[in-house]
Amino acid sequence: MAIFCYNLSMTSDTKIAAIILAGGKGTRMKSEKENKVTLLFHGKPIIKYAVEVMQSVASEVVVVVGSMADTVKNSLSGMNVIFANQTEQLGTGHALQIGFKELENKNPDVVLVGYGDHMMFYKPESLLELVSLHKQARSSFSFITTLSNDPNSLAWGRVLRNENKDVVGLVEQKDATEEQKMIQEVNPGMYCMSFDFLKEFLPKITKSPVTNEYYLTELLELAFQNGQKIVALPVPFEEVGIGINRPEELDKSQELYKSVKN
Repeated sequence: MAIFCYNLSMTSDTKIAAIILAGGKGTRMKSEKENKVTLLFHGKPIIKYAVEVMQSVASEVVVVVGSMADTVKNSLSGMNVIFANQTEQLGTGHALQIGFKELENKNPDVVLVGYGDHMMFYKPESLLELVSLHKQARSSFSFITTLSNDPNSLAWGRVLRNENKDVVGLVEQKDATEEQKMIQEVNPGMYCMSFDFLKEFLPKITKSPVTNEYYLTELLELAFQNGQKIVALPVPFEEVGIGINRPEELDKSQELYKSVKN
């Protein structure tokens, strides 16, 4: 996979805000007393990694909380963040809508969006490269991708490209055909979107008739359907790492982190 270098000076006059999604129930972690993002990862709450890397590049950081919100807020005590309360867990798209309300009067140029349980490995440089690519390409919806030799074990969405290698969609593993499951380029869940794009299209996402939830990734479909520019930034897998959805992934991710950082 080719790794591209972008002109990071493009970000110097860009007002960046960030939204971290940390409101999910995390039922697969089987933790009844605390939100999974508060679990310790090499001695530090998982959510702190997310806030720290976002604060290194963004002037405003919103953390969307929901399930066991007090445990998340306590883990971030003393940190300069804006909390947004998702009182009903209606999916990632709904969480983004809740978080975006906190930024509507702040008018940033772009909004970075990431998951509170999957930002331990990210470097500020990767996020700035994503913003730089977004600006240079005049994109509306940009996101990080990576390659996996075993994408089925990760269960991440696959990146769909046309014959010109342009991104045309994302498909979740559960919805993927057998052919699509063979795609090694996957979506780890780090996005950069233009503020104006979110203001126009975020209210247009619809509730899934299957799950009754709103999905963040529908924004990519809306961008494609409305002729908006979409770009992807490929980064090495070790700069993305493994998110925490199951108890065994916590140990696996910590081992990978240790090997990468040493």
